[in-house]
Amino acid sequence: MKTFLFLTTVTACLFLTTGFKMSGRGENRPTVQSAFGGTYYVRSVPSSDYGTEGKTQVFKVRSNGDELVDEYPVYMRGELYLGWDPIAGKWCLVHLEPERITSNNDFEKLGKVSRLAFYMGGKEIMAYTGKELEEMGLKQKVQTLVYRQRGQFMVHGIQQVPGTNHYVFVIEKTTEKGNGIETISLDITTGKTFSDDSGKKAAPKRSANGSQPNQAMQPTQHFVATTENMRVLIFKVLGG
Repeated sequence: MKTFLFLTTVTACLFLTTGFKMSGRGENRPTVQSAFGGTYYVRSVPSSDYGTEGKTQVFKVRSNGDELVDEYPVYMRGELYLGWDPIAGKWCLVHLEPERITSNNDFEKLGKVSRLAFYMGGKEIMAYTGKELEEMGLKQKVQTLVYRQRGQFMVHGIQQVPGTNHYVFVIEKTTEKGNGIETISLDITTGKTFSDDSGKKAAPKRSANGSQPNQAMQPTQHFVATTENMRVLIFKVLGG
């Protein structure tokens, strides 16, 4: 009886171990990532286990059926940041894709980003490769820069440029010598380094459904606001 129980336990452990190794190869998976307390959400569905084939859709939750407000013909794996740009009058989506972990030997890839892409109005407008990001000093994503090691960076998400209707994707990184911190601000409508030289106070446009999301939405624990009157338009969508 003891021998039988021992063999049964070993067999069960082998099945669990095998299942863990087989399922941990970084395959794509469908995701739903919510924002603004669940009033908006992003749904990304792959067409295959690997690659970017698939589609990503942005929905607004409504009582009579959810409303599709934006759509992209690509699967997005990783962190997503969604915001409404009041000048362009369009939704903007920033996609931070991590290096794919396919085996137990890939731990050196933790914190590395393979791609940073900007989308607006259903189209990709700008993308940085992992190599280009490293050349910018963005080598390892961390939660805090307290240790200030070279190449480390942290993401603050989409923020409003004070006194303007412009919004930027903000990243903080350690300096080349590792003894300070620098800020990178990328315009969410172009993906390029923000230049404060045009249309600083351009009038905001309304969204396609006739409302201004930055005024109507309520903040969540992931919300970032910089205006005194709390005109909300920015939120972080939690990524997988």
